[in-house]
Amino acid sequence: MSRIELKRYKIKNGETIQVRTVFPEDADEVLKFNKEIISNSPYLLTTEEEFKVTIDQQKDFLKQMLNDEGKLAILAEYQGEIIGFLDFHNGNKKKIQHQGSFGMSVATDFRNQGIGKALLTELINWARENSLIEKVSLEVFAINTNAVSLYEKAGFIEEGRKLAAIKVDSDKYFDLILMSFFTKQKNIASD
Repeated sequence: MSRIELKRYKIKNGETIQVRTVFPEDADEVLKFNKEIISNSPYLLTTEEEFKVTIDQQKDFLKQMLNDEGKLAILAEYQGEIIGFLDFHNGNKKKIQHQGSFGMSVATDFRNQGIGKALLTELINWARENSLIEKVSLEVFAINTNAVSLYEKAGFIEEGRKLAAIKVDSDKYFDLILMSFFTKQKNIASD
């Protein structure tokens, strides 16, 4: 079972939020949050037209996340409203199940308040305690300097770049930075 203990965080504006595990019964609110985020975030890959998740699909997804030891779905709430969401997926084959990647989003009105840091802290703590997970990875738009800075401060290192990986129109491209955090000290050798 992939769960975290509910934690409370004081954010920059002085308010208190909570970070907790997402449950299947949160599906309606998660779906609503994701639709809102997709409609106004320049740094997500999914477009509004592509996002066609049904409530049943969302519930199934959240059930799977809860029941798989290598996956985690958590959210940040303020006064009962979802203001942040993070989901982590490890590899589905034996040789890559020790590592995985995550996506994270924060509501527009709560950006730069410490929500992302709170979610990231809980992910790292969970991954460190999870005997299966050794490496947490992500891809971030190179121009999203706030996110890159957050990840660097949390201990993520840049592993490389995908040049012109994002195409936003016929002649506008963005690079993706690949970053990782190692949860257990390893002797890393490359061949």
